[in-house]
Amino acid sequence: MAPANFAVAVGFVLTHLGRAQSELPECKRFDAIYRNGQEMCELLWGDAFVYQTDEAAAYTMWFFDARNPNDAVARSLGLLDTGDHEVCGLNYYHKTEPGPEPDTFTECHPWKDNACCKEGTVESVKHLKEGYGEDFHWDRCGPLSQECERFFVQEACF
Repeated sequence: MAPANFAVAVGFVLTHLGRAQSELPECKRFDAIYRNGQEMCELLWGDAFVYQTDEAAAYTMWFFDARNPNDAVARSLGLLDTGDHEVCGLNYYHKTEPGPEPDTFTECHPWKDNACCKEGTVESVKHLKEGYGEDFHWDRCGPLSQECERFFVQEACF
């Protein structure tokens, strides 16, 4: 870890170790926070995405086809040929450019052929959940249903 990153990490840990339990955010169900799926998307991801009701013009977080359907959506929006498609947009836990991962890349399998994540980053549900620290554990309010946990895995992979 670089010295600057180490200082930030130590500051984060020291800040959060001193937190009283009462200072942690109250746990709420999604339907108590967001009025609907559109509000969830807009508040959760800000302006990173535009809510779209036409599924033919919308990105999908998960797919089972051999080809990524998001490529066709990006192409129809004029975004695929911008040159940015071969660049990974996040600066942490990601490669500089997307590329194939081995067959053991199973947790985020739809992205295996052109992944921005390295296999070690997404090797298990536990690894995905714990990657950003305790404050970002998706089950910090209690056990989740298998369907709910799968949503968080899909979102992390997307």
